[in-house]
Amino acid sequence: MPHAGTTPLLAIKSKQGELEALTRSAGVNDHVRVMVELVGDFAPGGDNAKKVVAAGVEAALAGKPLWIDTTWLTSDSPFGGSSHGVLEQLDRDIEGKIDEGLHDFHGPCLIPVLRARVDQHELHPVHMLLEHQQRPVAIRAQRAAAAPDLAQEIERITTSLHLAPDDVHVLLDEGYAPEVHEHQVEALAHRIGELSGLELGSITLLAGSTPPKRDDYATHTRPRTEVLLHNAVQQYCDRELAYGDYGVVHPVPNTGKGPKFPPNPYLHYTVPGATLSVARKIPDRGRGAPPRGALARYFLRVAEELVSRREFAGAGFSWGDRVLDSCRSTPITPIGSSNKWIAVATSHHVMHLARRLDDVAA
Repeated sequence: MPHAGTTPLLAIKSKQGELEALTRSAGVNDHVRVMVELVGDFAPGGDNAKKVVAAGVEAALAGKPLWIDTTWLTSDSPFGGSSHGVLEQLDRDIEGKIDEGLHDFHGPCLIPVLRARVDQHELHPVHMLLEHQQRPVAIRAQRAAAAPDLAQEIERITTSLHLAPDDVHVLLDEGYAPEVHEHQVEALAHRIGELSGLELGSITLLAGSTPPKRDDYATHTRPRTEVLLHNAVQQYCDRELAYGDYGVVHPVPNTGKGPKFPPNPYLHYTVPGATLSVARKIPDRGRGAPPRGALARYFLRVAEELVSRREFAGAGFSWGDRVLDSCRSTPITPIGSSNKWIAVATSHHVMHLARRLDDVAA
């Protein structure tokens, strides 16, 4: 089993598509750590919360509890932007499901993710979790290259929570990284060097290269700069740097208001070091809703092109690949929504990470 210093991390949003892929990716917990970013109207008892709990049970029993991040929760969310209620609720729900299964389990049910600049008030819910069950904590530093006091912030949090060195995992989050710049690489390497005096369970570099929108509908392959960035920074570092990415979606959740019409059919398909993008434009479609049945009909064309290409991993690679392969005859699941397209692509991506198919430096 890979240890925390080398296990890749996948950051997903608590949305229907990504969570469906997670619940259909049984058995990957020994090979991939998962951080779930709670977004939007995430609420206790809702369908997405149930999916998080189901995935959390499997991950906890495998010894790789889900990392739970509440950064995106806002004041108008069901939890009022407070991490206290949601962390406590999820921890209790996962623990309850494990107890129902009569498992002999004594480990943590989830790992809380804290901002590097968290204040004492925000540390309170984590204190409560630690009193209930000792567990690791992840500290997330966004744009870490521009955080000169990061080492001091980590020490402050570690001391306040009375954490053992191995229970502190640092996540350097670069967000959307469409390109790799030498100054960014050098700054990140310098920041990691400043952390060398701290005993830490792991350091993970997280980034994503999926753009917020597609520019055209031509089939194309683009480099995954998150892989390139990780490898470039690792060359400067003496210590092991774990790899992390945002899968097949843009790192920043879409919080736009007003009516949202579904996009034209597309798929972002992960291949070693790159992403293959295939899309179809529904003819004569304006800016409004598509004609009835058009999304499914034109996604079948996306799937047909993809499975005929040499990059296709085969029906046995993942649940998502099996769905794509079935589109050539009779689809085994409804595929007329972007949630399904994201689920299919994320399922493939999770297995891609689990099998270490990227040339990631260590």
